[in-house]
Amino acid sequence: MPTDYIRNGVLYVTENYLCFESSKSGSSKRNKVIKLTDITDIQKYKVLSVLPGSGMGIAVSTPSTQKPLVFGAMVHRDEAFETIFNQYVKITSAASNSES
Repeated sequence: MPTDYIRNGVLYVTENYLCFESSKSGSSKRNKVIKLTDITDIQKYKVLSVLPGSGMGIAVSTPSTQKPLVFGAMVHRDEAFETIFNQYVKITSAASNSES
């Protein structure tokens, strides 16, 4: 799966958004704000398959991305994934219930 690999920063989950703030100075173009309702796919992703236990990331796809965004080199990837996924399910369930 070709990806757009993003690292060196902080990933935030809010009620409606997934936000990434790059820690590299002068790299504001790498800052990302994604509406949770725009996410079409979210997966745990192993960036470096040759190194056991390292290279863990989260791949996020949206209609506006040509390839998945991979937020990589995460120490607590599983906990981050669960937090993002649970909020995604909560917000998309609320959106679909309000449309009914």
